[in-house]
Amino acid sequence: MWQLTFWTYFLLIALSLAPVQRVVGCSCMLSHPQKLFCVSDYVAVVRVRMAMPVNEHEIAYNVKVNKVFKERNNLNPVDFPKKEFLWTASTDGMCGVHLKVGDTYVVAGVIIGGQVRISICGLAMRWSEVTSRQRKGFRGLYHRGCVCEIDYTPWWKKGAVLESAGRKRCLWESAPGPQDCQEKYGVCVAGPGGCSWTPSVPYKNCIKEHQRKREQQRLREP
Repeated sequence: MWQLTFWTYFLLIALSLAPVQRVVGCSCMLSHPQKLFCVSDYVAVVRVRMAMPVNEHEIAYNVKVNKVFKERNNLNPVDFPKKEFLWTASTDGMCGVHLKVGDTYVVAGVIIGGQVRISICGLAMRWSEVTSRQRKGFRGLYHRGCVCEIDYTPWWKKGAVLESAGRKRCLWESAPGPQDCQEKYGVCVAGPGGCSWTPSVPYKNCIKEHQRKREQQRLREP
C-alpha cells in the first residue's frame, strides 16, 4: 500500500513541475510545432467550411483538405480524402478547439476509430500566421528532425538540462530566452555533433534582434 501512495505523490509532484498550458479544466504540455508534427497521426492544411454540433459534447467541422503533410507515419499520402470532418470537444474545458468558418488552418492531431480529431493539445494555427520557416518545417524539415527531442525548458535551467541532454535534444528556452525565435524559426535536426537548432537567415535575424532588445533592457535596469 505504501508503494502505491509513494508513486501517487511522485506522479503529482512530477505533473506540478511540468510546463503546461491551461484552458479552464484542460491542461496540455507546452509543445513546439516540430514536436507536434512528429508525434501526431496527421498534419494537414484545411479550410473550414461548416461547424456542425453533433451533441452537447462534440463538434464536427466540415473542412476542405488543401494539403496533407503527414498521415500516420507516411508523408504526403495520395489517398487522404479531399473532404473531411475534424472532430473536437465542444468546450475549452474538454480541450475542444474553436475554428472560424472560412479560415484556413494547419492542423495536427490523432486518428481514433476512423475519426480525425483535434484538440488544444494538438495543433491548430491559422495558415496566414505560420511563418515561412514553419511552412518549410511542415513540408519536410520537421520530419528530418523527428529523431531529436525538443524540450520546453525554463531559461534558468538551460545549463543543467543541456548537460544531461546527451546531444539528443534541442532546448526550447522560456522567456526571457529566445522562446519566440525558436518557435517561429527554429528547426531541430541531428548532425555530427548531435541535435541542434539549424542555422537559417530568419532564425539568426530573430536571435540578433532578441539579443539587442535584451541588452537595451539590461541598460535600463537600475
